[in-house]
Amino acid sequence: MTIQDAVNKAIEGGYHINGSDGMATDYVGANNEYSVWTRKDNESSFIVPVAEAFLDPHFWHAFARGLGWEQDVKTVHAVENGRSTLVTTAGHHWLSHWHCFIDHLAEGKTPEAFFATLTSSQTGGKQGA
Repeated sequence: MTIQDAVNKAIEGGYHINGSDGMATDYVGANNEYSVWTRKDNESSFIVPVAEAFLDPHFWHAFARGLGWEQDVKTVHAVENGRSTLVTTAGHHWLSHWHCFIDHLAEGKTPEAFFATLTSSQTGGKQGA
């Protein structure tokens, strides 16, 4: 998956940026460095560094939706009132992948290399090597 693919998946999942004054926009496209948005009121375009999107939790929520990484429900063992029991909780796949992305950058690797480990058809939420 390329950065452009990742941004497109996030757009499919509902990611959106409005103009600085709150004006509605349309997504035009992205490359490895910038995404382009066009204002609906006057059709002027502006560019946004994609690095800003990678710091936005809304991007990761939408990216996860675009890839089908909906929040999983998991059952865990817990102790309540001194007794062992099973508890069902919601997982946060998107958050796990965002943390993996940040760890990836902290290791000196590039965003392109991170997204290259993912495929657009990947729905299990597991990152490649």
